[in-house]
Amino acid sequence: MADTSKHRADAVVLRKLGINEKYQLAMNLIDQYRGTVLSCRYVIPPHLAPEESKTQLEDAVKVAVVDTIMKHPMLQVGMVDVTSNSPSWIQLESLDLTQHIKWVHLEGDADFEQTVQDTFRTQLDKLYPEISSKHPEWKITVIRQGYAPIMEVLLSWNHPQFDGAGAKVFHEDFLEMLINAEDGKRERKGLNGNILELPKTRPLLPIPIEELKSAPMGILFFAKVLWEEFRPQFLNWDVSIANWCPIRSTPYKTQFRVFSVDNSSLLAILDLCRKNKTTITALINGLALIAFSLRLDSTAAPAFQCSTIVDHRRNLPPAPPDAPWGSNDRVVSNYVTQCLHKFDKTQVAQIRSKLPANSNEDVDLPTDVQDALWAASAQNRQDIVRKIGTGLRNDLMGIFKWVTDWQQTMSDMARKPRQFTWLVTNVGIVDGKNDRNTQAWSIDRAQFGLSAEIPAAAIEIAPISVAGRGMVVSANWPDCAVDQAFGERIMADLERWLAQLARLPRS
Repeated sequence: MADTSKHRADAVVLRKLGINEKYQLAMNLIDQYRGTVLSCRYVIPPHLAPEESKTQLEDAVKVAVVDTIMKHPMLQVGMVDVTSNSPSWIQLESLDLTQHIKWVHLEGDADFEQTVQDTFRTQLDKLYPEISSKHPEWKITVIRQGYAPIMEVLLSWNHPQFDGAGAKVFHEDFLEMLINAEDGKRERKGLNGNILELPKTRPLLPIPIEELKSAPMGILFFAKVLWEEFRPQFLNWDVSIANWCPIRSTPYKTQFRVFSVDNSSLLAILDLCRKNKTTITALINGLALIAFSLRLDSTAAPAFQCSTIVDHRRNLPPAPPDAPWGSNDRVVSNYVTQCLHKFDKTQVAQIRSKLPANSNEDVDLPTDVQDALWAASAQNRQDIVRKIGTGLRNDLMGIFKWVTDWQQTMSDMARKPRQFTWLVTNVGIVDGKNDRNTQAWSIDRAQFGLSAEIPAAAIEIAPISVAGRGMVVSANWPDCAVDQAFGERIMADLERWLAQLARLPRS
């Protein structure tokens, strides 16, 4: 990792990195986390699809990217002092769009789907070896086969720049800009070829979450965190931590798997969720509980802890009136924290008692296990509802503000037992504008993925939906810590059981 900690002499510092940003940067610097990707499949309007419209199509994409950049300041900034304890965002004078837009044109019988997945996996494990003071750490890769009426747009980025919810906003705004670019006015102020001159006025960056919301801590919460941090490991009697999967850091490689749920099946599953007072996110947590209970025995894992990523944009105060992104639910930044869940020995034992003893079998969910699934999913939803309601009260954000050396903190974390068996991060529903004119731009499919997060959950699960177009569920795990066949078995369980739930009679 190159040391770019020295200030550029002409750098205009906009603000210090926030807690979430420093946490993500530290993991990148010590190779505990690499890339994040949100890919969307765009339907191209018929008049831009033919061969003779290739230049016009590429021009429309470039203009829409420029318009999206100008709406979101976090797409415009570089970083300095990255190896120090006080890294900062700096103002840039211009962007070279060749660093941010790449076209991949497939010819002949090249496999479009395979190319998309191969590119996705490659970008997940992409290193950011020279975090730059000259350009932001994000790019889009556009894959198109011949002159087909679709193109895949993979947004990949270094996580300090923004979170997954911010990436969803990027794609939705980019789609809107593509639609608006159809007005024929393709010239944009400051755009000269592939060089975009940025405004000389100081950009307004989103404020870190810890400066927008207080993070009060009760004395019991504070004492519990201190005890868990400093107690000797021989005094750790919590059987819910993931001792079955010790943290290993090298060699770094992400295992990534994905499956799809069509829209009719998703609607059936959503109907079941409503009847059982839960959500897709909580259901996937519940299904993961069943899967891990089946695939791990009681000796290896008597109980479980897991985590759900929670987006706090809905709880933020109103954005400044001059914020170019508008409301705070449309901000590209880092505004997520974690909601922790525990499933105790009694609950897990009851689930196991209803499952086959042979953990290598592929089984459908028995009726009584379905009852346990819905109970666990409803419990999980209540955890998330409480977390959203309490905001940052008794959140680790209140502890993290005291961290002075994030690289050391993350290195220390990798030497401890793993806490979570799984994590669920649901970016939500992408508005693909599919209810509009069929001759216009739209999004038909989305796929979200994270690279292996070394000290975090053993397996991380990431569902994402496009309104009216179904859901894609992905999962990642560190190759050096989780057996490949085991990870694939967990994913196969989730896929099979979601399909089974979709086939249940709807009363």
